[in-house]
Amino acid sequence: MRFLAIIAYTLRESLAKKTFIAFFVVITITHLLFLFALNVDLVSGGMAAVQLFGKDVEQEIEIEKLRKIIIGIESGLAIAMYGAGIFLSIFATASLVPNMLEKGSVDLLLSRPFARWQLLLGRYLGALSIVAINVAYLIGGAWLILSAKTGFWHTPFLASGVIIILVFGVLYAIMTFVGVTARNSGVSIIAAYLVIFFSPLLLARDKIYALLSQKIYQWLLDGIYYLTPRTAELGNITRAVVAGEPIASWTPLFQSLVVGAGFLLGAIYIFQKKDF
Repeated sequence: MRFLAIIAYTLRESLAKKTFIAFFVVITITHLLFLFALNVDLVSGGMAAVQLFGKDVEQEIEIEKLRKIIIGIESGLAIAMYGAGIFLSIFATASLVPNMLEKGSVDLLLSRPFARWQLLLGRYLGALSIVAINVAYLIGGAWLILSAKTGFWHTPFLASGVIIILVFGVLYAIMTFVGVTARNSGVSIIAAYLVIFFSPLLLARDKIYALLSQKIYQWLLDGIYYLTPRTAELGNITRAVVAGEPIASWTPLFQSLVVGAGFLLGAIYIFQKKDF
């Protein structure tokens, strides 16, 4: 019940600051654009035409080819929504932990009958709930629009929403750690975007080795690679899940979750020891 109270408080704060509403409005506009941009003309036994933003995707296509076209569209949407969803989520939640630690706010919260670890973990879960609701609306709405217009209900597309929420959960664990230590939402945003920016570079670190003069730098790159979330690889996994392609390894997801858990536990430990 205490966790639910903290989560509810976080949701109310997000509503009061219009963060949740702004997120909802942006997603609604996206759905409306997609709703009017995609035109599908169905005829007996096939499709007469598929248009996206006024341009022909296919014409005079048979129903059996519909699956490949829809999966292709959904794969592209999954990648776009993976990036946009995480981008918006970081901005929408970056201030929640630093604001909680402001003088006056933290004093009030600490005076309540909550353990410190419950307070911070509840705050983290509250932010995750905000994003989960909006991502479910983003992915679920796009899936319903596309499925209703084409008559093809490709459920693996919904799995992309689950991966987006998990990836955000890992990134937000890092943001929570930075928020507790630096108490600055700007620094939290920078930390999250640095992880996202360097992930593709670390994935291609084998090519960087040739530019490094000493072995110790290679070890340093490997250490950073294994101690940070693998957001680039998780983006590729998201696309592969939607496209129905085989996943070579789920290790990037499991490793990222472990890293996120480590940062969250670190944030809780620091918060327990911090003086206010």
